[in-house]
Amino acid sequence: MKLYCVTVALISTWLNLGGCGTQSSVTPHSSTAGASARSGDNTDISTWDFGDAPLPRSAHAPQDKDQFAIVVATFTGSGHHSAAQATLSSLSMKYPTLGPSLRARERSRGSVVTYGNYSGYDDSSAKQDLDMLRTVVNANGSTPFGQVMLSKFKSPKARQQLHPHDLWTVRREYPTIVPIYTLEVAIWGDFESGQLPKERRRVAAEQYAAELRKKGFEAYFFHNDDIDLSSVTVGLFSYKAIDPETGFYSLEVEAMMSRFPSRLTNGQPILQYYDPNNPSQGSMEQKPCLAEVPVD
Repeated sequence: MKLYCVTVALISTWLNLGGCGTQSSVTPHSSTAGASARSGDNTDISTWDFGDAPLPRSAHAPQDKDQFAIVVATFTGSGHHSAAQATLSSLSMKYPTLGPSLRARERSRGSVVTYGNYSGYDDSSAKQDLDMLRTVVNANGSTPFGQVMLSKFKSPKARQQLHPHDLWTVRREYPTIVPIYTLEVAIWGDFESGQLPKERRRVAAEQYAAELRKKGFEAYFFHNDDIDLSSVTVGLFSYKAIDPETGFYSLEVEAMMSRFPSRLTNGQPILQYYDPNNPSQGSMEQKPCLAEVPVD
């Protein structure tokens, strides 16, 4: 199969693989067709009741809020921690007014030095601080913070208390292996309908991952609250999952895709037109998409 999909649920640090979205050019199947498409290995979740019944506590319910800070320096390699601490001390001495807001943080593949603490990407104080840092000029005329950027960090408590089926756990086990691919087989989102709020979206993905685990699949759920989407993926694949010259999937990926013929959206397969501008050319069920396991 030629690589043409894009994952929309795993955006953040995920690959853009081109054209597999939930645009207006897709049309839901009828319930009869959907049930047929999900026979066999897939679980029929279109009949799940997320109405007035009390919901179980989400396996990924927030323990601590994500943290947002401005990254001013990054470090990798065996000495990343000491390098970050040394840089933190140096910057604090050189820029004493900035020092109290600087700190060193560890990430899955190294360490960073950050500035500030913000509520989110839309925090107005973050924009002000970014502009301030970018205007700092050294005696020689250089701008030491010209490339700073706002980034999100998982809280230490959230990192420690991840549910074992959370896709982020893959990074705890393989912090330095990049890329690692996984096959996205289902997504959930409200899509501005008001019918699937955050907690129900999360629970739906977590339940589907659990169902697939019972069937023997290595399934994970992933919550991207920045774009109000949750997803379920299966399998882990190395860089060999995609041929760099042809864009074709490996036989291992193709074998997994044969078990999941459709990429479900809110429990239903959807049709995607070959040409959105010319529906008469026909359509096909959206296929699962390879996505890259995110890196913190």
